[in-house]
Amino acid sequence: MSWAGVSAKLARLALPWNDRGRGGEALDDAAIRGCWNREQAFLGLTPDAPDEAFAAGGLAASAVPPTVRVCVLVGDPYAVAVTPQNPVAVIPQPITVPCGRELLHHRTVRGVSSGYVALSPSGEDGQWRSFCAVHWHGGVDFFLGDEGGNEWAPAATGFRRRVVYLQKAVRWIWAAFDLQREMVERFTVSGPFRAIVAVAQTSGASLVAFGAGWPEQVSTGFGGQPTAVDRHVLLLEDVAEWPDAAGVEALALRFGARVDLAFGGSGDRHLDRAGRDSGKFRPRW
Repeated sequence: MSWAGVSAKLARLALPWNDRGRGGEALDDAAIRGCWNREQAFLGLTPDAPDEAFAAGGLAASAVPPTVRVCVLVGDPYAVAVTPQNPVAVIPQPITVPCGRELLHHRTVRGVSSGYVALSPSGEDGQWRSFCAVHWHGGVDFFLGDEGGNEWAPAATGFRRRVVYLQKAVRWIWAAFDLQREMVERFTVSGPFRAIVAVAQTSGASLVAFGAGWPEQVSTGFGGQPTAVDRHVLLLEDVAEWPDAAGVEALALRFGARVDLAFGGSGDRHLDRAGRDSGKFRPRW
């Protein structure tokens, strides 16, 4: 499809659904992917994004530097699928992971020009430490600042290394994907969907906070600990329909395995290695 054709389709998205064409004309695959590419560029979620801009676009411009970011792009990124309403009716507080754990209880839930956001300000110029957003189009956007990782300097090593909290990241991924499921069910958000998990500034960084039974080098240093080789980790998966609760769990754990592999792990360090729940995701962090 030519750019003129894509532009014409996008222009029709500004009209009520019934005015887009006979029976309502949806974007075709090429146009959807073009929209996704532009949205990823806006959010800083592209392989060629400058270091300081990676995962730092959109609402993240108001936040501390990124560690992990989880986004879902929908089939019609210019739709208003989530109707205007009280923000607390859209984003629950606290957000609960289906395995029974709660995420950080954000101090503020409010509307913004792009939709709704729950956020926790930090003491540094009021920047957001983390946030969970639902956009008008129905896609979710979760941002982990220091909830997702930090710079550690174990006394045994005498040097600093960036670390990412694996089980915490998987909890947020699962929570984001499950909230996306709720948005699809409540507001009939149309697919296809692109799930994105990004981890910023990963070259030479390590994972910590594993499942039970895995050795942790928290205080003794990072000897023998594998590290990431990518400048940033950017993981994508496209699905035609958003999955149900069981499918959401499988999708989240699949991303958890891919994050572990990207850091040189075995692909299962987010799961328990020992005990009665061996092979299962039972977060302890």
